[in-house]
Amino acid sequence: MLVREYRTRLRDILTEMNPEEGVAIADLMLCAALETDMGTMLSVLDEEMSEESEEFCGKAIKELSYGKPIQYILGSCCFFGQDIFVGEGVFIPRSDTELLVETALKILQPGDLFADLCSGSGCISRAIGANLTDCKGYALELSRKALPYTIRNLDPCPNVEVLRFDVLDPDEYAALAIKAGRQFDLLVSNPPYIPTDVIDMLSTEVQYEPHTALDGGEDGLRYYRAIVAYAPLLLKPDGILLFEIGYDQAEDVSRILEDAGYSVAVLKDYSKNDRVVLAKRG
Repeated sequence: MLVREYRTRLRDILTEMNPEEGVAIADLMLCAALETDMGTMLSVLDEEMSEESEEFCGKAIKELSYGKPIQYILGSCCFFGQDIFVGEGVFIPRSDTELLVETALKILQPGDLFADLCSGSGCISRAIGANLTDCKGYALELSRKALPYTIRNLDPCPNVEVLRFDVLDPDEYAALAIKAGRQFDLLVSNPPYIPTDVIDMLSTEVQYEPHTALDGGEDGLRYYRAIVAYAPLLLKPDGILLFEIGYDQAEDVSRILEDAGYSVAVLKDYSKNDRVVLAKRG
């Protein structure tokens, strides 16, 4: 079968499974099966599909039917123009989080120091570090399953150091302050923020992702409270805290920050949902 014919069949199958994203997923899968990029794939449409490529797609379709995310099947995804390696045990980057990166890039100046708390795959640190090579950063992650991905994804960024770090432990902040030898200009975080009792109601695809990367405690605010409480151990007096938030959490997170003496602004994503909280200390 020609690649062109197989592509049409693949699109039909995946569109039936996922009407909104089936066409895009089909092309991603086909590129992975052919071990090539989109441009090259389009140039070989009149060549024969190999048996190995068809087997790859067949297995991938089966995994998708079980609800496994396409990013886990392919082993990577794109975030802010960067190829990010992902797999079971690490949270999959979302495009909504790119607003957090865009905001950080506008704030940071040459020579500034930043930390990415609850770094997960390291996608935020990778995007910042790759675009601001004259800034120093730390990607901080606790999960032993996620850390290999954090390390791999930050390998191209020598200006960002990966550390195992528990954001709920104040001693970790104190130790990092000593290690860094200076105060931080920016702390950025996309922490777990789903209320515990909501997680079981999420889609099958999301259920594949590590619950530790989703579970924000009873009200979804556990990590925000901890980071705000311990941030003064790291952050300079006029430093900035940047949080990604759930669509309905702006008021609660803003109150936590304001009660701690921060001035706060809330930014909306491209879907007009509250997405980023920007807080200036002091």
